[in-house]
Amino acid sequence: MSNLVLVRDPKFQQHLTPELHPESPQRLAAIDTAFHKSSVEHNIDEMKPRLAEEDEIAAVHNPAYIEDLYKGSLKVKKGEFFQLDGDTFMSPETYDTAKLAAGAGLTGVDAVAEHGFLSSFVAVRPPGHHALYAAPMGFCLFNNVAIAVRYAQRKLDLKRVLIIDWDVHHGNGTQDLFYDDPSVCFISFHQYPFWPPETGWYAEDGAREGKGFNINIPLPAGTGDRGYFKAWDEIVKPVCLEYQPEMIFLSAGYDAHQDDPLGQQRVTTAGYAMMSQRLQDIARQIGCKVVCFLEGGYNTTSLSASAVATMRVLNATTADDSARVHMSYLMPTTTGQESISADRNLLLVDERVVDIRKHLSKYWHSLR
Repeated sequence: MSNLVLVRDPKFQQHLTPELHPESPQRLAAIDTAFHKSSVEHNIDEMKPRLAEEDEIAAVHNPAYIEDLYKGSLKVKKGEFFQLDGDTFMSPETYDTAKLAAGAGLTGVDAVAEHGFLSSFVAVRPPGHHALYAAPMGFCLFNNVAIAVRYAQRKLDLKRVLIIDWDVHHGNGTQDLFYDDPSVCFISFHQYPFWPPETGWYAEDGAREGKGFNINIPLPAGTGDRGYFKAWDEIVKPVCLEYQPEMIFLSAGYDAHQDDPLGQQRVTTAGYAMMSQRLQDIARQIGCKVVCFLEGGYNTTSLSASAVATMRVLNATTADDSARVHMSYLMPTTTGQESISADRNLLLVDERVVDIRKHLSKYWHSLR
């Protein structure tokens, strides 16, 4: 039995988008190809997802919105698209695919809660972290990670859940859904300023009982591995250890990669591997399970390599296994093929991390 289980289904490629749209079926096809070429394929278990029920989706979304999406899907003819907003589209299979994506997250929760896996990687599309209570946004229809969190809370009576979002775009939908809820601590790394506009600054720190449990890490364009590691080590890790979550959810977008066409960050595949190791180390230290969701990432080569890197790291069973995985990513650094990337503006990144820590220190003893 593997430590990590991969939840996937070729049906996720049935959600179609217009030609040249960045969120395309080729994204998952590339991950499948990279997975099959990797040694991890032979050491990892897989599970098929189930459809989410409407009432499970309604735990975070307006029932009228769900009904409108369903009715709208019935009107879309084969080979045509219905435009929901500026960049979010429906094809005839989109509604059922979105329900399957939401259900895959529930399968991922069940995998770690009932089947003994330490982590799950839910390779789905459409993505979810921009989806709002009653509206689609940014390629997203249903907020997959939020639906899974509410499912896990109901099923397992969880009192403290942590969501980490390292997509290059702010997880605005997830933030909005949990903004006043202290049972969910949300941490978002993202490029700032960027899309979505006017959201994601560190002063957006929650409301009412949820004050202090919404943590934004807005990083300037050009931030590389070094800056992400610094923010992780000086903000994320101490908060995680103080909060002591009973389950960790990861919105794993890979569009902060230096080769991604949408972002301007400089994270490398090795950087994602090392952040995944930090995630695993925290989960093991606390003694909790991890459920990962694919979000963004639009260069199919960097996306697939980085997603497989996360799977390989989280699937490592022993210290020797972890060392071998790390060497496979860090060895190119010593031969000059690739290096852990620096920040374009190191001083600005360091000042930002200091400012965020100072702002959050009123809520978290570990940041004082």
